[in-house]
Amino acid sequence: MNKFIKKTVVGIAALTTSVVLAACGQQTASQQSSHSSSSTPSAESESTRAYHSAEHLIRQGEYKAASNTLSGVSHSTKQVNNLNDDLRSYMSAEKSYSNGNYDEANNSLSSLKSNSSAMRGAYNELQNKISNAEKVSSSSSSATSSSMTSAANSSSAASQSTVAGQTSTDVVNNFASKMGFANNNGYSITPTAKNGNTYRFEVRQNNKDNTVANMVGIYQYNNQTGVATKIQ
Repeated sequence: MNKFIKKTVVGIAALTTSVVLAACGQQTASQQSSHSSSSTPSAESESTRAYHSAEHLIRQGEYKAASNTLSGVSHSTKQVNNLNDDLRSYMSAEKSYSNGNYDEANNSLSSLKSNSSAMRGAYNELQNKISNAEKVSSSSSSATSSSMTSAANSSSAASQSTVAGQTSTDVVNNFASKMGFANNNGYSITPTAKNGNTYRFEVRQNNKDNTVANMVGIYQYNNQTGVATKIQ
């Protein structure tokens, strides 16, 4: 009888211990779960607040302040990091644009990582500014080039006019006679350079209708020695 009672008491004690341990285990697991679930929303909430605050600053044109807001997040999410990368690229492109480095600015605005509508709007606006600046720059360069070409042509024409004034009719006739460029065959001889007794002539010949003057060649002629050489 005593043995039976002892076994019963031992069994009850073991059962009680198991129940208590199980309860403690459930309570600990519940506390851990509660702690985990309470910390995650806090981090997400901080990132979300920073993200929305940054978007607001971007719409106001406060890009540096927006980047600082995102950089101050304790536990950054991918969404926060992507927007911060876009902001840094934008600010780099804006600086290059201000310095007139349009190619460099375009490279900085290659693509967006985030889904921020505010950031996309800023990118598009800056891209349009860069495109318009490139068009203006290209137009200005073309106008400058055209002006330089015109000035060079005017200078060349003036030089030829001066050489023509320094070249006597006798020199031209001597050259034409020596080379067989008689005027009745439609030849025109234009002095283009002079160095002492050496002249350079551009010779053209009109077609039958006198509508086109075809190039015959460029010659160098020494009026003193009578030597004429075709150089082109």
